[in-house]
Amino acid sequence: MRQKIQNAWQKLLHEESTPNRIAAGFAIGLFTAFFPAPVIDTLAALAIAYMTRANRASCLIGNNFVLLIFPVIPFIFGTEYLIGRLLLQLPQGAPMPEDWNWWMLLRSQGPNYRALVVGAAVLAVPSAIASFIGVKIATTRWQARRAHAPP
Repeated sequence: MRQKIQNAWQKLLHEESTPNRIAAGFAIGLFTAFFPAPVIDTLAALAIAYMTRANRASCLIGNNFVLLIFPVIPFIFGTEYLIGRLLLQLPQGAPMPEDWNWWMLLRSQGPNYRALVVGAAVLAVPSAIASFIGVKIATTRWQARRAHAPP
């Protein structure tokens, strides 16, 4: 796992873009990765990165960064759900549908999904801000060292 993180970091640092654009792309990708919508989160991240002119390669790295720490994903989703349930003041247990068709399942589980999305937003915002600051500082330092290094 450590090697995968180092490879992703090296790819990110070798991007030919400004530190702001690289950091913004990474932060956008990480922000969308918190939401429980596989594939859609990647498409949304790319669309947002394109519209804001952030670096799309760093966006994909940020979006897939969570996959590098895959064993933690169930913990993250559980934490998101608990935070959302507390903020929305939902009752303890999830109501189980009596009729197991898709419409009833979606309708009865709506409050739980809303809790998951609210919790995701609560965790995603500070994570994206922290990642923006960290990646910008690291990229700026790396680009400055590379510019001053002898050929």
